[in-house]
Amino acid sequence: KKETPAMRKRKMKFNIMDVLILLAVAAVAAVLLYVFVLSENTPVDSLGGAPTTKITYVVELTGIDDALSDNISVGETLIDAAKKMNIGTIVAVETQPYVYLGKNLTDGTMELTTVDNKSTIYVTVEADATLTGIAYSISGYDIYVGEKVYLSLPDFIGTGYCISLKAHS
Repeated sequence: KKETPAMRKRKMKFNIMDVLILLAVAAVAAVLLYVFVLSENTPVDSLGGAPTTKITYVVELTGIDDALSDNISVGETLIDAAKKMNIGTIVAVETQPYVYLGKNLTDGTMELTTVDNKSTIYVTVEADATLTGIAYSISGYDIYVGEKVYLSLPDFIGTGYCISLKAHS
């Protein structure tokens, strides 16, 4: 079969179905771009959804050398060492002897044992946050009970866990 100029012109014609397919591909690409790139850089609380509330949470630091326990002070701004974000202001610091639950090797019972020259430090922090599902978000930093917190202060860097969280009305 011989091709005529009219047939060649017809093959190159752009129709409505082509436009719909291109729009669908562009929409899918936009959704994927938002989900995998843009949404990670946009803090949830900046979207204007949930109201901001004041929260108080406690971070437990265990096995800290006694010499370092004075390096955490009320009024200091707490910075997350991993994300380099301000995550609140320290409002209280409590130090207790470090104890652990271990097995007594002589009689096989479990007992609490105090470790010399070590402390457990409870750092109470206040911050403004928004509720985002099961966590509170402090300018995009999620905090909840059980969350590992990487502390950075002028004279102290350490790791602890959030053991308590309370929202104020």
